[in-house]
Amino acid sequence: MTVRKYHPKDLNQIQSLFQKTFKQERSYELWNWKFKQNPKSESPFILVWEENDTIQGHISLWVTEAYLSGEKSTIGLRVDTMVDPDARGKGIYKQLNEALLTEASDAGIDYMYGFPAPKAKELFIRYTDAVHMTDMPRWMYVQRPVSVLASKFAPLKLLKPLDLAYAKWKNPYKPTSSSLHWKNILECGPEFDDLARETRHIAPALVVRDAAYLNWRYLSHPENEYEIHAVYHEEILQGYVVTKITTSSGFKNGFIVDMLANDEEIWEALLQKSFDVLKQSDVIQTWALAHTPLAAHLKNNGFTHKDSPMPLVGKEINESLRFLNQSSKWYITSGDVDSY
Repeated sequence: MTVRKYHPKDLNQIQSLFQKTFKQERSYELWNWKFKQNPKSESPFILVWEENDTIQGHISLWVTEAYLSGEKSTIGLRVDTMVDPDARGKGIYKQLNEALLTEASDAGIDYMYGFPAPKAKELFIRYTDAVHMTDMPRWMYVQRPVSVLASKFAPLKLLKPLDLAYAKWKNPYKPTSSSLHWKNILECGPEFDDLARETRHIAPALVVRDAAYLNWRYLSHPENEYEIHAVYHEEILQGYVVTKITTSSGFKNGFIVDMLANDEEIWEALLQKSFDVLKQSDVIQTWALAHTPLAAHLKNNGFTHKDSPMPLVGKEINESLRFLNQSSKWYITSGDVDSY
């Protein structure tokens, strides 16, 4: 039994372990996008626990760049930690996490963070001395209240036409300044690199949202469909918002997945654009830490803090970055999670 680095021959076993652990299939296209196409990582950062040529444990990092105190560093989002349900009790989880710290340090990764499930959070903290910084606030704006209720109580579907009148009455959208103009982005260009640099101090820690990252993370995703709307002033990019809509049993869920701006007026303009783009959804959801500009604009526009479903856990690899083990140091959106 041993922990070792990933080899391409492991992929079929990893996919089978994923299905067995999480009770869902994952396409090879999604795996390839997630681990092979990442422009910030030369090769998959994956460790496996193997016994008798059988992979029974897996841990990985989604490696990317971040601005830490305004300087580029390498960080890792902890994803896809799994142990074969039939192999528990062997200390696999402990060995994987201990090996992860060593390998991350050797790879020059300065900081790890993640959004683990409750039991995974407990073990991540126990075996790595990681810190539970907070639980990520989820904000919601209800656009069609009858549809929301009807998704739980089917007889109310007959009343859904009332939502049209409600939406017309409450319409939150306010047109933005005529000096701003919008583009629907099909491929991010170098102006997004400039925006990433200009906004690197909005928090002590945030992912580098440059063109390469955005094109991969959103526009090249093999399964999810995102829209990127960018706002310009005199042909200079001021900010962007990423949205998507999912539909289940006729219920439309709108998401503000990511947003970045360079001043207060632009944060508000991007939120107004989101209302316009997502006007057909029944609800709009997003994440925002309470200290961020995004959270302030959400509150001012009628969003409510619905719940805090996922913990934010961090672990410094570089000892000088221990000060980042506070949620107030971070700018995070739901796009920082691989599942959104």
